[in-house]
Amino acid sequence: MRALVTGASSGIGRDMARELDRRKIDLVLVARDEEKLKELKNSLKGKVQIISMDLSKEENCKKLHELAKDIDILINNAGFGTFGDFNKTELEKEISLINTNITAVHILTKLYLKDMMEKNKRTYIKRCFNCRIYARTSYVCILFFKGICSKIIRRNKRRTKKRKIKCKNKCALPRTSRYKF
Repeated sequence: MRALVTGASSGIGRDMARELDRRKIDLVLVARDEEKLKELKNSLKGKVQIISMDLSKEENCKKLHELAKDIDILINNAGFGTFGDFNKTELEKEISLINTNITAVHILTKLYLKDMMEKNKRTYIKRCFNCRIYARTSYVCILFFKGICSKIIRRNKRRTKKRKIKCKNKCALPRTSRYKF
């Protein structure tokens, strides 16, 4: 099996990468911070590919899909949050936040789901994020992901029982981590 983990340089993404490595799953790790990705890769035992990329840019999401094929597990974890009164926070930062936390999740889920359904073997799609930190976008992600998951489940039941696609939406509570804002 091969897993793609976005936001793998710290926090939940890093922890998911470590757990998947422990389970002997090949990894494609994606984040903006190449140095942290290299450190993580050196701490893991299995086969690891790292890709340093900013997923707030739509073209990078599509490029990632071209670079990382044959994915069985998709963990959409890239994301960040902002703090402050809505009328005082930076617009450009919030646009980047929306592009990372919502648009990138949509693009990657769509592209990899198509591939996974064509392969017709057991696959997993997971969205992990910190609900409190990403409060402005977390509800959109939760509703989007619930909709995708329910469609997949209904389609699997209606068309064939051979497809084995599993969806999970994990919303973590705040914990000690090195989130960058």
